[in-house]
Parts: sequence; structure tokens; C-alpha cells
Amino acid sequence: MTADRPLCILIGALGGQGGGVLADWLVEASYNAGYPAQATSTPGVAQRTGATTYYFELFPEKNPPMDPVFTLFPATGDLDIMAALEPTEAGRALERGFVTETTTVITGLDRVYSTAEKMSAGDGTIDGKPMMESLEKAAKDVICLDVSNLAGSSASRINSVMFGAIIGSGILPLSEKHGRAAIEEKGVAVESNLTGYNAGLQAARNGGSEILEDPDRPLKQAPASFNERLETYPEAIKATVAHGIAKLVDYQDEAYADLYLDRLNLVHALDTEPTLVLTREVAQRMALWMTFEDVVRVAQLKTRPGRLARIRGELGVSEDTPLRLTDYFKPGRDEIIGMLPPSLSWLLPRIKKLERGNGLALHIPTGSAFGFALLKILASLKFLRRRSAQYLEEQAYMLEWLEAVKAAAALDYELACQTARLSIWARGYGAVRRGGHEKLAAIFTDWSRKLEAGVDKVAADVDQSLLLAHANPDATH
Repeated sequence: MTADRPLCILIGALGGQGGGVLADWLVEASYNAGYPAQATSTPGVAQRTGATTYYFELFPEKNPPMDPVFTLFPATGDLDIMAALEPTEAGRALERGFVTETTTVITGLDRVYSTAEKMSAGDGTIDGKPMMESLEKAAKDVICLDVSNLAGSSASRINSVMFGAIIGSGILPLSEKHGRAAIEEKGVAVESNLTGYNAGLQAARNGGSEILEDPDRPLKQAPASFNERLETYPEAIKATVAHGIAKLVDYQDEAYADLYLDRLNLVHALDTEPTLVLTREVAQRMALWMTFEDVVRVAQLKTRPGRLARIRGELGVSEDTPLRLTDYFKPGRDEIIGMLPPSLSWLLPRIKKLERGNGLALHIPTGSAFGFALLKILASLKFLRRRSAQYLEEQAYMLEWLEAVKAAAALDYELACQTARLSIWARGYGAVRRGGHEKLAAIFTDWSRKLEAGVDKVAADVDQSLLLAHANPDATH
């Protein structure tokens, strides 16, 4: 640390993560310690979760003879710390040349998927591993933080954890007490923010959190009643299968998870490779498909225990602060009919407002006892799911897909794996999902005949379909 230039921090955050408050804390802590400092902001998309950037400079000399001249944005090679509340923001800074051999990167591990990632009919998410490897090569040091767990265990927000980590890194001439004083003087959720601050301090001093193989998707444990069936699977895929079981039990019941295992066993019996790639692909993708989102599932998710507490934490409001929460629903005719048995679809007349492209706009005050109870009643209707038109339709497409995978496995292992990946078309809602089903039906029409005619031609068609799914969810097959 020298006094010939300011110490510079670039903060990358998303709207709603509290990046602005974090910058204010840094300025306040600097003033408390007697150092001149300045923070500026560059807002991104003017909406929640839009990328926002904050730039902070501290001149490391108390009471300098002349006021230092601060800049509004960093130049290449200036950054001492790159603090990213979301890891992709660290990658963005790296891409723009701000992360160099003099930069310490402090990044959260929790991803918030972008709109572009969510638009893909397949898995359009960015693989974070190459980005983390690039950061480690380019930066002086990388401190990774499991900010959600650190914040969740302390009932605090992630910006307080990051604030503690910045102070705990020891790069700034600021002590623990200066950071605590800044939070106290701010006067908002002081107790919880101090707890998060302390968690971040300790995490940074311990070198950060261990980078998980896939921090975005922690694997769940299956109920103990499935232990015996799980023992029939090799260790290499047991955790994946257990995760699928846990999802299905949560979604429906143990009988539904048993059905999942019965179907998976048929593929596992055909898997001739020690890598078990085919079994793993089917295990992951079938669990996702079998937990398709319908109206009942949405109600289940909206009434999860702790949802209101999580929203309060995101907004930074205490339990005694009045909170009005309204959930917006717009089910179309297809979604409503999908809840009914096929024989009862005639009960819903053809109303123009409910036709494709439109829907019935509903505003349900989930924060009220009435609204919450209404969604709870809807969620309790999952026992009717197996009789619904949507359930029967999804299972029919799924079984056709499974049969195609099994037929391909008898001829070519790689083709079977690629065929399993075609399930990415079974995503989305409404017209998007119907279009995906239609694409699958077109691919699997006369599947046996196509295989007999030549595996190479089928493999080329499957590969092309997968490319279309990843490149453009609305592409025609």
C-alpha cells in the first residue's frame, strides 16, 4: 500500500443485492478511519436483477495536505479488489480487462441466471468452471464466498457478508471496528448486518469457501425408505439418483419416486459403459421432466416455508414491518384444462380471453391469510395430478422418449446419450412447451425405421435438433 495513488475497488452486483449500500458502508468506514474516499455508481438495466456497478476509491493517507483527486471509473491495472456479489459479474470485469495480477477477486459463488440463459429451450446456463479457472490465472488472488449460506445462517443479507470479506482481506487500511461502526451508523437491520459482517470477516481470513463442483445445484438426500433401492446403483451415480428421488417425493409422493426408479432401471440395465454417462443423463433429465410445472406446482412453490422470510431478507425489512406481497398469475385455457381429467375438459367453455396467447389475470395477495390459504388449498390438490390431462400428456411424451433412448442404446451408445439429451425440448410453458413436444414427436416418428435405415443419419438429425434447441428455442425442426 502506497500513498501515491488511491486503493480501488470495483463492486459488481445485481439490482436488489444491496451493492449501493455496500459502497456506502465502505465510504462511511473510510471516514471513520480518517481516510478520504469516494464511491460512484453505474446502474445497468433499470429493473431488479439488472447488472449494476459501483466504484470505490480510498486514499491511504490520513489528512493529506491536499485533497486527492478521485476518478469516476477504473482503468486497466488500477483495481486492488474486484468484489462480485454474483460470479458472472467477476467474469464480466475480467472480460473488460479490469482483473490483473494486482487484483484480488472476492466473489460469491451463487449464480443468478440471466434472461438469455433462461430463454433457451435447453440448458442455456453458462458453465462457471472455465470462468473461475480464468479468474484464478489472471488475478493476484481469488477469495470465493458461499454468500447465501453465510447470509442465511445469520439471517443477514449478502452485501453485509461481502463487506466483512472486503475488510477481512486486509487490503484496505480499515479495521473491524471501522466496519462495525459504519453499519451501526447506517441504522438499518443493524443486528443481522453485523452478524453477516462477522461471517464475511471470518470467511475471508480463512481463505474463503471451498469451490463446490456445482455450487448452483446442491444435491439433495433421498428419504431413508429408499436406501435399499439406492444400494443397487454404483457410487458414481448414487448421489444423482438420490437427488432425483428427493425432488420427486417433494413434488408428488414416494410412489412417484418409485415409478422414476422403475423407469431408470430399464435404462441402467442397458448401460454397458463403466462411465455410466447414459444412466446419469436419463436420471437427471427424467427427474426434471417428471417434475414439470403445473398450476399446483406453482402453488406449492409460492407457499414454501420461509418464503416470506426470504423476501423480507432480500428487501431488508424486519418482521414487524408491514409487507404486502401479491403474486400474479395468468393461466390460459390449456393450463386450466390441464388440471382436469380429459373427460371433463368440456366443463370449461371456449372463452376467447382464455385462448392461446391470453389468459385469466389473477392477483392473489399471498402476504395475507386469505391469499396464502387459497394457494395452500390449490397446492393440496396434488393428489389429483395423476388424473389430470397434462400429467397424462407429459407421461406419454416421456415414455416415447424413453423407448427411443432404449432403442438407440441397442445400436450406438453415443446416439443413446444424445437422444436422452433431446428431453431439453420438454421445457417452458404454454406455447413454448407445446412446440417442444411437437418437435420431439416429429423426431421420434418412425424411430425404429429410421434406426434401421442408418444410425449416422439419425445421429446427424439428433445433433442438429440439439443445436437448434440451444441456439433458438423458437426454431423450427
